[in-house]
Amino acid sequence: MRFRMVLSILAVILIAEVGAAQTPAASISKPAIDPNGESGYRALLSRGYTPLFNGQDLTGWRNPYPHGEAKVVDGEIHLLADKKFFLVTEKTYSDFRVSVEIHLPEGPANSGVMFRCHVDDDAEKKVYGYQAECDGSDRRWSGGFFDEARRRWIWPSTKGRSTDQFLAHAEESQQFFATPRVRNALNRNGWNRYEITCLKDVIRIEVNGVETVRFRDATDASGYIGIQHHGEAGQTYRFRNLFIKELPEIPADRHVALTEQQPVSIKRINETVTQIDFGKAAFGNIVMPVPPGRGTASVHFGEKLKDGRIDQTPPGTVRYGMTPIRLGQQLGNWVVPAPVDTRNVAQSGLMNANPPAVLTPPAWQSVMPFRWVEIEGVAADFPFDLVRRRAAYSATWNDDASAFECSDETLNRIWDLCKYSIKATTFAGVYVDGDRERIPYEADAYLNQLSHYTTDDDVQMAARTFDWLMENGTWPSEWSPHMVFMAHAEWMYSGDTEWLKHRYESLKSKTLMHRSGDDGLVRSDEADQNRHDIVDWPKQERDGFVFTEINTVVNAFHIKAMEQMEEMARAIGKQADAEAFAARVKLARASFQDKLFDQDAGIYRDGIGTDHSSVHANFFPLAFGLVPAEQRDGVLSWLKQKKMQCSVYAAQYFMDALFTAGAGQKALDLILADGDRSWKHMADSGTTISWEAWEMKYKPNQDWNHAWGAAPANLLPRHVLGAQPRTPGWTTATIRPCPGKLMLAHGKVPTPRGPVEIDWTNKATFNLSLSLPEGMSAVVELPAPDDSTGVFVDGAPRAAIQRGDRWHVDGEVTGSVRFEVK
Repeated sequence: MRFRMVLSILAVILIAEVGAAQTPAASISKPAIDPNGESGYRALLSRGYTPLFNGQDLTGWRNPYPHGEAKVVDGEIHLLADKKFFLVTEKTYSDFRVSVEIHLPEGPANSGVMFRCHVDDDAEKKVYGYQAECDGSDRRWSGGFFDEARRRWIWPSTKGRSTDQFLAHAEESQQFFATPRVRNALNRNGWNRYEITCLKDVIRIEVNGVETVRFRDATDASGYIGIQHHGEAGQTYRFRNLFIKELPEIPADRHVALTEQQPVSIKRINETVTQIDFGKAAFGNIVMPVPPGRGTASVHFGEKLKDGRIDQTPPGTVRYGMTPIRLGQQLGNWVVPAPVDTRNVAQSGLMNANPPAVLTPPAWQSVMPFRWVEIEGVAADFPFDLVRRRAAYSATWNDDASAFECSDETLNRIWDLCKYSIKATTFAGVYVDGDRERIPYEADAYLNQLSHYTTDDDVQMAARTFDWLMENGTWPSEWSPHMVFMAHAEWMYSGDTEWLKHRYESLKSKTLMHRSGDDGLVRSDEADQNRHDIVDWPKQERDGFVFTEINTVVNAFHIKAMEQMEEMARAIGKQADAEAFAARVKLARASFQDKLFDQDAGIYRDGIGTDHSSVHANFFPLAFGLVPAEQRDGVLSWLKQKKMQCSVYAAQYFMDALFTAGAGQKALDLILADGDRSWKHMADSGTTISWEAWEMKYKPNQDWNHAWGAAPANLLPRHVLGAQPRTPGWTTATIRPCPGKLMLAHGKVPTPRGPVEIDWTNKATFNLSLSLPEGMSAVVELPAPDDSTGVFVDGAPRAAIQRGDRWHVDGEVTGSVRFEVK
């Protein structure tokens, strides 16, 4: 039997364990499983899983043994036996994610979930193959990878019960299972959720949200699913909520449509080449009449021109590709697919840390981002005007859902660039990181989500991407709290508490609490400091950040995530959790300020043990509301002296911090700055989709189709127009325009209740016209110039309180209202 095994990159799954740390309250340190199982059942259905067990009888299951009893009791499968046996499915599965809840009996007990397993009805050991271990003994190897009736222990491995190949990592694997987070993953006397993912040769096992195995083995590509009774007489093993999701998922199948687009211009370059410009880049391919003649021709696709021609050797991951076509011998039109980059379709690539790429529908044929095509080898009299690009966009995208225009034409061009970037990058049906990998990343997705909400009016892709990422998470420390941010943003946008209830418990594994100490602060071990703690990306964008065991950026994310968890816990009625999160936030905030704030300098250090202060160590706390009021002016004053000393990713938070803290003009100055570190530079370059980095020299492998570079698509509506949700579902909005030196702005911000329309002028007086959709009220905060004395609403004086540079209008408003600050 042939097999292949490559050890996983342990840095990805080994978790920092903090010695002598006070353990956080168990209710919030890891996901809790509903005792009656009902919420887990509904959650899996809502995430697109298919039941393996109907809750009423054993349809679809069989016992290949002459012994053992399986019965259905109150929606659970109960196994009883005095000899080991397995209940297995009647159907085989290849690539999938399976979820099973297990409750072990008291006393000696051992069980597990078989997957891709086999059945030999004539053998004594009838069921054999892969198993995810459920270990009720003091050894506590639950979540281990076992090969039943064949090679036995794979991960962890042990002498006498593993083959020589797997003994090579015996010490390493046993040390991993001895770490407290893995050792304590199983709830010995309660329900436990096992989730097993098989995709090609990559196998992942999770127990209660803790990843215990990430391994490669190609012994079995398909097989049955099974559950085990270990053979202890009188013991009852209980199983429920058995679900499966077959892979790969292709979200674009149902959520993306191909749009045929005519050329913007057609130019004959020379005797053999015709260049077609579609005006903007998009992900797609082309359809064209079959050219007459004999022989072959070539279709060149490109994102970039060089000396008037498609650049066939572009820098970084800027795209170029060529597809050969045959002349004649067929009639009608044909699709010319774009060339395939193998990394775009990799489901189990050689980089084991990477999740699978998001595939596009095979019926489309392959797509890539391009603006121009050059057709080489086709006669000049060919009807090139009949060539069409088939561009992939969200099927529900509405170009008219949003609008923004202001008195600065460059800012208007930036808006157009960033809005279109969000549209163009919906091609996969979930938010991906661009064309280099086509993989969702948590931080990328959150920024994309914010901008999708402010540009389109039917946004289901954010929730879909959230579910994808909960099953296909990535490696950076701060990316995990971004999952909390995504859930909170979706709840604030939609107001859907049922959606939140089904996902809340799983978010407990994303706060980084397992790395926190008795002071509430997150610790970073050597692997975290050298790889996982990201601060900013690429590395040279970190403003000289000094990594230490306790650093400011990671802890800012941790605290903000816990604050949002407290808020969401209250919303779904989990008051005990909310109080536990609140207590933990209070502890962590006090430690954060005491240990990370430099009282002499009036700003935050990068971490304990260094006197260096980066912009990141200061704008993240400011953006997250962690800076005490008495320290805010000092931190803001320091940041206002800085340039764009961060990446396009971190600039989202830098700009948020400035706008929120009252430095809107500084934010606009940075967005519009000359040089090569601004969105002005990006717009002036001629690109039609935002970049992954400010310029190629800052990230030599960057791509030109990266939505995380499109932050102004949300910054301008949220801050310059000033519309944000104040309560979940936009029942109440906050209207807080930040005009800076702009003379006017108007636009439309989409919400689930309808558009918010805003039109303001900033001249001798500040005037704002506001139109709210039915079912929405708003709290209004208006600029307070130094010489202003009050606020008028629809021509009549209105009570308002001046706080700093803002007039806070008394009460809430509805419908259409006109404001004037005099």
